[in-house]
Parts: sequence; C-alpha cells; structure tokens
Amino acid sequence: MTAFFLCSAALLVGFLAWRLLRPSGARRIATGRMSRMLGLGRLLARVSTSWLGARVRRLLSGKEGRRRIDEAQRKASAEAVARTMGQMKGVLMKLGQMASFVSDGVPEEYRSALASLQAQAPPMDFPLIRDVAERELGRPLERAFARFDPEPIAAASIGQVHRAKLPSGEDVVVKIQYPGVADAILSDLGNAAVLYRMIGMLYPGLDPEPLIDELRCRFTEEIDYLLEAENQRTFRELHAGHPFIRIPRVIETHSTARVLTSELMRGRRFDEVLADDESSRSRYGEILYRWVFGTINRHGMFNGDPHPGNYLFDDQGRIVFLDFGCVKRFPSEMLSTWKQIVISHLRGEKDAFRGGAVRLKFLPEDSPISTDLLFEYFGYFYEPFHEDRQFQFTRAYNAQSFRQIFSPGGRFSGMQKKLNMPRDFVFVNRIHWGVFSILAQLGASGNWHRIHREYLFDDAPSTELGQADAEWRRRGSSEPVLAAT
Repeated sequence: MTAFFLCSAALLVGFLAWRLLRPSGARRIATGRMSRMLGLGRLLARVSTSWLGARVRRLLSGKEGRRRIDEAQRKASAEAVARTMGQMKGVLMKLGQMASFVSDGVPEEYRSALASLQAQAPPMDFPLIRDVAERELGRPLERAFARFDPEPIAAASIGQVHRAKLPSGEDVVVKIQYPGVADAILSDLGNAAVLYRMIGMLYPGLDPEPLIDELRCRFTEEIDYLLEAENQRTFRELHAGHPFIRIPRVIETHSTARVLTSELMRGRRFDEVLADDESSRSRYGEILYRWVFGTINRHGMFNGDPHPGNYLFDDQGRIVFLDFGCVKRFPSEMLSTWKQIVISHLRGEKDAFRGGAVRLKFLPEDSPISTDLLFEYFGYFYEPFHEDRQFQFTRAYNAQSFRQIFSPGGRFSGMQKKLNMPRDFVFVNRIHWGVFSILAQLGASGNWHRIHREYLFDDAPSTELGQADAEWRRRGSSEPVLAAT
C-alpha cells in the first residue's frame, strides 16, 4: 500500500506540473534561458507521469500485459521527447538529430521517433515564416517569387525549407530562419556552459572552456545565412564539375542573413537508399568517406553537420550535399600534426604518436598514461582504415567507439578522465560519429586503408571513384567526369 500511495502521489505531482507548465499553444520558439529550462521541465514531468502511470498499471497485469505496457510507455515517451525537441528547435533539436543515428546505445523507440527530426520536424506556422521572409527580402512573397509553396518540404533545427519559383522561371528552395531561434540557441549554449562545467568536475583531464567556446562559435555561425551562403559557394567552387559530388548554387538576389535561396536539386532521401543493394550502398558510403577526408586533407575544412537529412542521392549515382551552416576550418599547423600522428599510428611509431598527441593537447607531457596504452586506445578509432583489408562499418563498431569515449572499460577504464578534448577536435568527433554512423546504416564495405593512403601519402587511387576524382583534379576541376555507377 505504501508503494502504491507513493506512486499515486508522484503521479499527481507530475500531472500538476504538466498542467501548470504546459505550452500555451503558440507556435513561437521559447527563447529565454528560463523558458527553455521550463520546456525541459515539462518534458520531464510528462515522461515521469507516463512512467509512473505504467508502473501502476503493471501492478494489475500479467507477464504479457506488462510487456505491452512497457513497450507502449517507451514509445509514448520517445514520441514526447522527439516532439519537444522538434518544437524547441535550436541546439536541443540538433542533439535529437544526432541521437537518432549516431549510437545504438539509444533505445530503438527513441531512435525511431527522433529520426523524424532529420528532415520532418514540426514546422512553424506559415504566417510567422512569411513575416521573416518578407522583412528580409523587403517585399511580399508574391512579388519576390512567381510561386511560393506555403507547405515546407523540410523543417530543420534553425529554419524550414519551402519550394518556390523565381520570376525567371527557375525552381528553387528557400530556407527561412525561425523567428527567435538565434536567441534560443544562445540560451541553450548558456545552459550548456553550466553542464560542461559540471562535466569538467567529473572528468578532471578535460578542460571545459575550449569546448564551450568552440560550441558557441560554431553554433552561432549557423545563425548567419550570409556566412552559410559564402560557405556553400566555397564548397561549390572547390567541387565544380566533380564526378560524384554536387553542391547547389546560391541565388544571391534572394538571400539575406535569415533567408537562403538555392537552386532546386532533386534526389532520393537516405531512407530510400537503404533499400538499395549492398554494392550501391557501399559506393555511396565511399563517396561520403571521400567527401569527408578529401575536404579535410586537401582543403583544411569540413562541413560539420553530418546527418542523413543533409544528403540527396541523384539518378546519376552522385550525392547532393546540403546545409553549410556549420563549417570548421582547421589551422594549418594543427592539421599537419593531426596528419602526422595518424601516419605514426599506421607505421607503429608509438613515441612519435605520443609526441603528436601531446602537441595537440590530448594529454600533458607528464601524463601517467603509458605510451603503449595510449597507442592501443586510439587504435580503436583508426580500426576501419588501419589495415590493408576490407572493412565493413557496423552498428556494433560504432556503439563500441562511442563507449570508448564516454565509458571505456577493461584496461581502458578511466581513460575519459585522463584525456583532454582539444578545441579543434570537438567537431572532429561530431563528424567521426556522424559519418561513421551513416556508413554503418549503409553497411558500407571497402578497403578504407587504401583510400585513406591517397590523402595521407598521395598514393594512386585504388577504386573507380578514386580514379574519377583523380582525373577530375588532373583536368583542373573544369570538366565533368562521369564516375561509374
């Protein structure tokens, strides 16, 4: 009876919290730090109420009934989390997007619910979006465009995308920033600073300040669509006429700090590609792999927001890359040292590897971590391309890779408390987990070692895609070269 009374009391408290803190129904984004925290409080109350209600119903159910109750409760909670993150937008929604595909440590019900955030999050009411667009463009939508579809084709963490037609007749897509999302992101980052300081106390080897600064820098850059347009133009110029990489053209006349208009490019979405045969999926995986390591090693930068909603797969076997709001540019000295420690690891040069890790600030020079243990620990992250062999990305590999960072066990137990996360590697980890997780969903298989050597040692290409890329570069990036599909 005592347990039942406590459950009932907690259920009542949760219900009252939900009633008192429930949203008013407006579709505007909460922007203040306190209102953002209250939004999370509402979510916690809702999930707690659902959990406690399920506990009470379980008391009166048999084994099969309890299983169904638990399953329904997990699904309902997952949908509530996805809905709240989608409505709050900003950094919280980005975290939800990543959780939907990065790690199998996230329960299936949550991954499934959060997958909607990749491209089909709850949109904002169109009058609010129209107001932003018309103020930015300085004229009504009916004058700026020959046609403008009020129904969005995608709703992301910072803005939503609409199809339109220019007066010239060209089909375009228009990304319009949510009103208030800039303040919401700054509020989230303000709250994140507190969380990272707490993490810093739990992980003595971690310097939290560079992490906070890097997150703030990258996320606040994403609010500026003029900067995103410049990034998009840069990537497009670097890949002009590329055989398997496509970047949409920016429409300058219809782009501002909060509106970004690009040419319409068509293609299949990621979930459609998953039904392709293994060979096709591996080919797309190789394109993604070359996209990442090619832009990093050859141009010293990368697009730091890898998730399935940012790719289209066209009918010629190419990938269209979307969203250039978060672009990281590496200092040349850091990039050179990073390249050298990877080479040192491939060659088995343990002392050189440790020296590079010290220079990159993964650990202080006097760290008690043994060189052998450090070398072996990082070896897990290099496993896909360390040996000259076929390697298939799997969910199991990614899940273990994730645990290696946050909760390593066995002989690596406690490593997360002894190693630092250098500022420049905050988004390296983001792309590592993001892209490798996408490759795992594709089940992509290949000799990544030989592909990687093209970027580290300038080896001759070992695949058809590599040969097409090399031929394109030999021609001066001026003429399209169709890769074998």
